[in-house]
Amino acid sequence: MNSKERLAAYLAGEKVDRRPNLTIVGSAVCRFADGGKGMDIETYCKDWRKMADAAAAAAREYKLDFIQIASDLLREAEGYGTEVSYFPHKLPTAKKYALGDISEAASLRPLRAAEIPRLYDLVKAAEYALADPDVDPMVLCVGPMTVAGNVRGVQDLLMDMYDEPELCAGLLDTVTETTLDFISCLASVGVKYAYVADPVASLVSPSVYEEFILPEHKKIFSRMAELGITGRLHMCGNTTAILPYSSGCGAKIIDVDHVVNFAEALDIVGDRCILNGNIDPVSDVYSCDYTHTREALLGVAKSAGGRRAMFMPGCELPTDTDTANLLAIHDALAAIGG
Repeated sequence: MNSKERLAAYLAGEKVDRRPNLTIVGSAVCRFADGGKGMDIETYCKDWRKMADAAAAAAREYKLDFIQIASDLLREAEGYGTEVSYFPHKLPTAKKYALGDISEAASLRPLRAAEIPRLYDLVKAAEYALADPDVDPMVLCVGPMTVAGNVRGVQDLLMDMYDEPELCAGLLDTVTETTLDFISCLASVGVKYAYVADPVASLVSPSVYEEFILPEHKKIFSRMAELGITGRLHMCGNTTAILPYSSGCGAKIIDVDHVVNFAEALDIVGDRCILNGNIDPVSDVYSCDYTHTREALLGVAKSAGGRRAMFMPGCELPTDTDTANLLAIHDALAAIGG
């Protein structure tokens, strides 16, 4: 059973040899560029072909069940005018946000994906990766709260949510329109899987999530479903209080971070989605040994009590995570089985 078959079968509720491995390896793929010579992180963020080639090689080496078409969370915001600084050894950061005041959001128009070169690069990378006979690409769509935070500045946006809620709602609507167009572009080249990373959304209260963010998430996953794309939602931190709402957004898979009690989270979501998580990417994968990683993942599986779920680190791994520990994730999944 190859990765394409395994992921499709598991999501359809069919028998598989093991649970799919959807570990977000992030910039750890850089070491596989140029036949193993590697690339710096700025290149990873700017050269879509090298990124896709490295991600495909990483998928095989790490025994992942998707080709990660992603790099950083600033592509959309850069299109809206945020100035970005790039670095060789760390992910880019916002140098100057596009909006100096939330009142400026009223003048923003929704951009099409093709108007944002680095965003449209992901469409090119996905189409290129679709030629792989064994592993399907899964493409990053940055979530609306995170795009808005990268356009306005996260701290200012969180204050604006209380001071100027209508303008914030309009900003979220605007950036979501870009994501919807991006999803249509992905579907037009044949993409089957996409994941929405919205870490800033985990910083708000459940009531704010329900009022402002859930409607945007529903739009995004509804568009994916209409176009035949299976959607996955990734939010960092302790999202336990948000799960009663996010589990109904339409995502087929929802990732939960290591600070969430996995058994409790499974109780909350029921059969509305497939929960995926949730060992600590640092203490359980990065700063330990193979045996610790394997046992940590087996422990999460045990906490699931036989319920339908997938298992992986709860968030993106550090760049120089040891390959042996990444393979420990696969070995644990093989021991857990289908």
